[in-house]
Amino acid sequence: MILVRYVLKELIAPFLAALFGITFLFVVDFLVKILDNVLSKGLPTSTVLEIFVLNLAWMLSLSIPMAVLVASLMAFGRLSGDQEITACKAAGVSPLSLMRPVLIVSMLITVLMVVFNNWVLPEANHRSVELMSAVSRKKPHAFIDAGRLITQFPDVQLWVNRIDPSSGTLYGIQIFEMEKKGSPRIVYADSASMEYADNGATLMLRLRSGENHMIDADNPENYFRIRFFSQDLAMKNVDDRLERRSRNYRSDREMTIEMMQEVVEDAEKKYEEYKVAAIEKRLNTLVALRANVAGDTVVPENLEGTPMLDSVQRRRSLQKIRIQEISALRTTERFYGRMEAEEKRQAQYTVEIQKKFSTAFACFIFILIGAPLGIMARKGGIGTGILYSLAFFVIYWICLIGGENLADRLLVSPYLAMWASNIIIGIFGIFITIAMVRDKFSGDSKFFRAIRAVKGFFGRVFKRVTKRFG
Repeated sequence: MILVRYVLKELIAPFLAALFGITFLFVVDFLVKILDNVLSKGLPTSTVLEIFVLNLAWMLSLSIPMAVLVASLMAFGRLSGDQEITACKAAGVSPLSLMRPVLIVSMLITVLMVVFNNWVLPEANHRSVELMSAVSRKKPHAFIDAGRLITQFPDVQLWVNRIDPSSGTLYGIQIFEMEKKGSPRIVYADSASMEYADNGATLMLRLRSGENHMIDADNPENYFRIRFFSQDLAMKNVDDRLERRSRNYRSDREMTIEMMQEVVEDAEKKYEEYKVAAIEKRLNTLVALRANVAGDTVVPENLEGTPMLDSVQRRRSLQKIRIQEISALRTTERFYGRMEAEEKRQAQYTVEIQKKFSTAFACFIFILIGAPLGIMARKGGIGTGILYSLAFFVIYWICLIGGENLADRLLVSPYLAMWASNIIIGIFGIFITIAMVRDKFSGDSKFFRAIRAVKGFFGRVFKRVTKRFG
């Protein structure tokens, strides 16, 4: 029991250090992406902190499995480097016995990660999307980018070709505005400047050298083109207040397993409905064709019974059937298109369901490779932990992301796509764990030389990267 507590104690410090370091990298990358847009809104500190906390959920879902891998590598590497593993072997304690409490703890972390991924993460993602939507409505001019359609303004869509970074002047402006009577107006302008009015509740565009194109709402046959040298366009409801609105729609990353399972069942139901409708549509024309073509065996015998017609009537019937057949083929193609869409929707949500389990189970899989590799490394340095962790984590996420893309395109099963990375790395982990138990980590063994060659390869890559970008 003392040895169990000692091993678990050795894991705590590297786990917390790795979790903090990896999460910090995610935070820095996230802040770099949104910092300009958030600061330009003049948001209070509490709102900025809320954005950070809500996005911290997806960061932890990625950093916790990687921290488990780093911690196991560093902890068992330090035990091996200080000859404590050798002392345990001399006392008759197998390294596998040292791994058992760690595996039990990793299973506990796996269960907690499943709960986290199913309840905390979707709700955090949903609230984050709602908050960022509210932020985008606050001073939406901050989201005006060149070469992108701006839809944040009520009843107005804006396109800008170029923005002067020093003066903020807009060039190459196209505006689609829906008038109150329902008649749209399209405005073209060479340039425009922006300023606020009504204490920030209205954004004024000072348009220069342009044209108005509109249709008379009372008489649609009348089309107007009005040229102007200068014109002001007021965009209402641009408020400085942060107005939050409830959002009923949820994407797959904002749903729990129960919600996504309902979507999968609905997709399966609609797929079967479209399949039956497509078969019935084709069968009707085949039955009509059977009545006019002798010797046809496509239609089942129980649908036969219509007597053969004379040649003139049959020719006319065939012409009519030909038209019906073309229509039926087009309808059938539409049904098959809907079937494929439902099948893709089913695969998409099944992938997300399985991902919640597979990424959580990675905590257990990473122990199977982390502990033996840590013992083999003979060192518990942070460089060794980061090197091995980065290599296996990159392999893991390449398999996961690649599998997700293949499953979304219906090329592989969603179950295989999400569990292939765990299966591949898990088999390797079991292999090296067996080698560790059989004491095949000696310096002269072929297994050790192969692993040492892989370590040397990744070490050289790591040194070149750090030398180039360091």
